[in-house]
Amino acid sequence: MDLFEKYRKWGKDITVFDVDDTLIVTKSKIKVFNPKTGYEIDLTPQEFNTFKTKPRDKFDFSDFRDLEILKAGKIIEWVFNILKRTIAKGTAVGIITARDDSKLIYDFLMHNGVDVNPDFIFAINDPKLKFKGSTAEKKKAAFMKFVDMGFKNFQFFDDDRENIKIANSLNKELPKVKMKATLIKQKWIPKFD
Repeated sequence: MDLFEKYRKWGKDITVFDVDDTLIVTKSKIKVFNPKTGYEIDLTPQEFNTFKTKPRDKFDFSDFRDLEILKAGKIIEWVFNILKRTIAKGTAVGIITARDDSKLIYDFLMHNGVDVNPDFIFAINDPKLKFKGSTAEKKKAAFMKFVDMGFKNFQFFDDDRENIKIANSLNKELPKVKMKATLIKQKWIPKFD
């Protein structure tokens, strides 16, 4: 059975969500350090989106592999409610996250009473996926996987302008694909007290 046949029951519509600073805000930090200069900094996902890396920078994403940090985060209720309503309507829901463990995302969603088909969760930095390029390019590769499954009408929520831009490029590149991408603005993201 090819992918299209396997997922035909879902129809052509899918709503796709990023995780960090879209569905939830966590205390997870990206640790950036440069062994040559001794420079070190801890960045939130939002800060990392615009951080200019140097050639010898090294990154530690270990906070993003910790289910307890993820579960302790603050849900962005209005976006999470869109996810729940989409599932209740019977429309497919997908996740495309820069994290590297789709099972962790599945477990987090189940912890919050949301059951998303594990085949529709793409943790784009998982080495098994073999996605190449920037985060936005890897997210585009994940969208192409959804297109291969037969999805044509996308709604997408993400907090990074580059990811939104590359998602919207699918409208031009693939005439049969319709993409409506929504940028989650910083002012809409709750802060930790």
